[in-house]
Amino acid sequence: MTQAIRGILVEEGAEHSETEERRSNERHRVVFRTAKLLLEDHDCFCIMRDISSAGMKLQTFGPMDGIDVIDIEFLGGRTLRMHKRWERDGFCGFQFEAPIDIASVIALPHGERERRAQRLRMNFPAAIEVDGEVFQVRLHDISLAGAKIGIDKRLRASAPLRIAIDGIGRKRADVRWWRQGFAGLHFHAPLAFNELAAWSAQLPTDWSEESE
Repeated sequence: MTQAIRGILVEEGAEHSETEERRSNERHRVVFRTAKLLLEDHDCFCIMRDISSAGMKLQTFGPMDGIDVIDIEFLGGRTLRMHKRWERDGFCGFQFEAPIDIASVIALPHGERERRAQRLRMNFPAAIEVDGEVFQVRLHDISLAGAKIGIDKRLRASAPLRIAIDGIGRKRADVRWWRQGFAGLHFHAPLAFNELAAWSAQLPTDWSEESE
């Protein structure tokens, strides 16, 4: 026979204490926090849904076929290695290589540098139009707010331009900085998280070689 104790169904006669309930809560938490998966040749966004000291459930935005071991990076830059245990309907279950302290992993970073928007690493072809000229460039990282590109031409700070990225389209941006063949861009309108997450997760694993 079952009975409800603080919203938890248990068998009558089963041992139950506040200490055990507290330990259970410490071992498992429901969260809704963004993170990024570090694939071999690029990164992609994911959303943490459930986490325990042993593993977590992630919402992914593309197939995780062929991935058995992967690193995840949290806000603030901490990384953990995980082993995939299952995949179903846009969600994946992963097991950590060693038990973790949940509170320290999901804690929000305090420093300004650690709180900045997560950037997705890649090496993807793109094109920019600036001052009436078109240049082929390499997209080295991208976030919701901007991107870093590789371009030999010196770009002046605050110069307006348009960047075209296959699968995302054209975005208006301003040059924030240029140095040693790289430039930082700031989008006039930020990308939607789901749009960037789906785009990054569905990139083929061999795109960087094909696009050279």
